[in-house]
Amino acid sequence: MQKFRIASFIAVHVLIFGHIFWWGDDVIGSLDFQEFFHAFLKHGVLNAGTVMVLIILFTTLLFGRFFCGWACHFGAVQEFSWWLLQKLKITPKTVNSRLVALLPLFILFQFYLIPNILHAIDEPWQEITVSLAQPGIWAFLPGLVIGTLTFFIDGFLIVYVMGRKGFCRFICPWGAFMKLPAALAPFKIRNGGGCIQSGNCTRDCPIGIDVSYEINNLDKVINTNCTNCMVCTEGCPSQALSYSFQNPLTEKLSLSDYFHGKNQHKLGSIKDRFVSLRAHDLIFVPMVLIFGFSIDGLYGMGHFLSFGFAVISTYLVLQSIQKNKVFKIIGGLIIGVFLWHGSIKYAIHTGLKAVENGDYHKAVSHLEYAVKMYPKEIGRFHLLLGKSYLEMGETEIARKHAEMANRINPNHESVKQLMGEISLYSRD
Repeated sequence: MQKFRIASFIAVHVLIFGHIFWWGDDVIGSLDFQEFFHAFLKHGVLNAGTVMVLIILFTTLLFGRFFCGWACHFGAVQEFSWWLLQKLKITPKTVNSRLVALLPLFILFQFYLIPNILHAIDEPWQEITVSLAQPGIWAFLPGLVIGTLTFFIDGFLIVYVMGRKGFCRFICPWGAFMKLPAALAPFKIRNGGGCIQSGNCTRDCPIGIDVSYEINNLDKVINTNCTNCMVCTEGCPSQALSYSFQNPLTEKLSLSDYFHGKNQHKLGSIKDRFVSLRAHDLIFVPMVLIFGFSIDGLYGMGHFLSFGFAVISTYLVLQSIQKNKVFKIIGGLIIGVFLWHGSIKYAIHTGLKAVENGDYHKAVSHLEYAVKMYPKEIGRFHLLLGKSYLEMGETEIARKHAEMANRINPNHESVKQLMGEISLYSRD
């Protein structure tokens, strides 16, 4: 079975490269989960990405999250990273925290569901349109630097620091989107009887589920992170596990079954593979959110990369507190870097709002701080500073910022327009 699964991952990547470099997007455009939110929910556009997501949702409702375990290319990257670490004789402990349930859902609602639904409410669809070739393949893909960094941080480093499929468990909003249909799926990994509690199923689970606990206490795997990879069914020495159907009407399920995380990963043969942060979640969860928001969008970073950095950094900070002075200093420096960027993010947000509201003195105060402290030069900030100073009658300072904006973004129409306004104001 695992040979077929590996073959499936390889086939998916062959199709991805074929789509990008051979077939192009003349017929089929971007096959991205974001299309369901940005195209369908927001504008009522039925494109290739939306069709893919609808098919995945339907199959998940019946069979569980097979897409994640058999076809997700980013899941494959993380499994490859784990395999590589094993070859290097490195076995990171898999971190257990309530954040695995909270953060993916938060990212899903905060950045994808709520904004697009609100837009659709404000500007209702006139009709559902079909456009399979739009948008282009690269529409939602970052540039080379950010893309490479995202693959390294979310594909490898988070596995090294947080354990098995760290990105899938802690960040992925697409997995969170499939949690409800996965919970309702009639096909699940079930207890067939004869479990000898070898721990193999938990130890080998690619996504870090305590399969042994759930099988013996709930008679089935109810964890909605389960990707139906079948590693546990094949690795069970007593063949106690099976992937089987049960009529949903006769399925015994209680909401309380989903809140037993603190009792899991304690079987003697596997407990050294896991570390629990549940006792520290009151610190861990808000720190991740603060760190993530402080850098999200800066340097062109997307949500996945920003919160990947946040999860890894917060865990390292919490670990440093328990170590010697040197590690505590490093932890303090990490906090300082995020707070510094948070102040820049706040200054940018406040400055832009002030420009919109015509409060140019406030805009100047915050945007001057942003351009001074932000290591990356942003032409737009200088453009807005130029406009703000011009509105305040400070033509020379306005000209200085306009020239800086022109140097960063030469021949930009907005900069030319500002330079013209400054010249006209100076003559008057």
